[in-house]
Amino acid sequence: MSRTKVMVSMSDDFLNEIDEVAKEENRSRSELLREAVRLYLKVKKSHTTRGQNPVVQKAIAIQDMLAQQDTSVDWDSTAEIRKWRDRNEI
Repeated sequence: MSRTKVMVSMSDDFLNEIDEVAKEENRSRSELLREAVRLYLKVKKSHTTRGQNPVVQKAIAIQDMLAQQDTSVDWDSTAEIRKWRDRNEI
């Protein structure tokens, strides 16, 4: 795998914190930063595809179903979603 060097500006305090963690984990600064960016990209990707998550799709379907039901004046959609979430442990 080829590598390209990049320059990144950050405060001295932040760089010191990065160096401390790298030292604690016995790895280089570059290795730590690569791993941090990989993790960031993985999390970002999971958030952008969240609509495709079956659990989220099911929750949306339940919300749509509840919205179509006869709702009384005291009906609280947030409370209903929390009850469903608690029952299904998501």
